Amino acid sequence: MDSTTLLGLAGIGGTLLGGVVGAAGTLGSARITSRAQTNTEEQKARRQAYSACATALLARRDAAAALLDVFKGDDFDQAAVQARLQEVDEQRDAVARAVGAVAIEGPYDVAHDAEFAAKAIELLSGRIRDWAAEVAGGRDRDGLLQSQLQFALQDQGDMERMLDNFTAGCRKVLRPTERDRPTWRTI
Repeated sequence: MDSTTLLGLAGIGGTLLGGVVGAAGTLGSARITSRAQTNTEEQKARRQAYSACATALLARRDAAAALLDVFKGDDFDQAAVQARLQEVDEQRDAVARAVGAVAIEGPYDVAHDAEFAAKAIELLSGRIRDWAAEVAGGRDRDGLLQSQLQFALQDQGDMERMLDNFTAGCRKVLRPTERDRPTWRTI
């Protein structure tokens, strides 16, 4: 073979090699772009699920806290307690749907935190539901509060901690580089 043929073959080989490298680079870039788009869509779905769950949990928490306030208030009204109980109970399905969405989106830690928060709210609501039934059955409300209020207040504190854990877990997943978390709360 003469040098012109070798030079031509080298040029063809170089062109083929350049084409293969270029195609591989294009495929790699497309794969990276696709992965980034998938991650963005997953983050968006999680953000929506977490937001809906936090909204439902916070609304039910507020309704349960208002129920406790009505129950321990000086101007106790059984009808007002029943109305608040109905409000808390009506929110149960929305919370269950929202927690279910978080269970699907994950990760497991956040899903468990959502479930524990929902259970803590249900525990406080159930305790007050039982109290309302006892008062309706003739038990003295003041005596009931004196013997049982500490447990409801403990339930309320647990409920707040579970909600804090859930929201902190959500933030950790959605903003993994965020470092600081407030250590105080104002109510």
